[in-house]
Amino acid sequence: MSQNKDIVAIGDFLGVVEEFIPGSGTYEVNGRIFATFTGYKRIDRQRLEVSVQPIKKKETIVPQVGDSVIAEVVFARKQSALLRIFKIKNSFLFDTFDGILHVSNMSQNYLANVDDGFKPTDIVRAKVMSKNEFEYELSTKFPEYGVIYAECSNCGTVLVREGNELKCNLCGYPNPRKFAKDYGHVRERIENLN
Repeated sequence: MSQNKDIVAIGDFLGVVEEFIPGSGTYEVNGRIFATFTGYKRIDRQRLEVSVQPIKKKETIVPQVGDSVIAEVVFARKQSALLRIFKIKNSFLFDTFDGILHVSNMSQNYLANVDDGFKPTDIVRAKVMSKNEFEYELSTKFPEYGVIYAECSNCGTVLVREGNELKCNLCGYPNPRKFAKDYGHVRERIENLN
């Protein structure tokens, strides 16, 4: 049996039944084979079988006060935003954590509403300030923190930094954001967030 080091996520296409027999960790729909869970894609060339081996969980990584985290903005209210933390330092997490970002912790400059700095689906680098029973309090006040990846609210094109603002080169729609000083030089966007 050979082990492919490719990591696959739930629902990822693995092959067709004309090529492989669906093995453990897979399911088949109309002759197409998909992953049942996140893990390593395995191909047995002798048996012509494709399967998914679960990733063995190591010690659970939990955000600590002072950590730099990467999170996706899930939704924004007037005074706060809910963020889903999916990376701590250089480690992607198996389980995500909820973070709350209050408008007063977004920028050193005054922002009236969360919408003035963040939009849903933005990817943000933030600092963990404290933890309560259910969530982490986050801050993006300092220059190294803020949006590191964003798409136009109007057309979905990736925003480009021009001086002190982010612009959509396709439609020109205004997209105010509180972005990190290295916006545009960070590759944190992942497509299969939980």
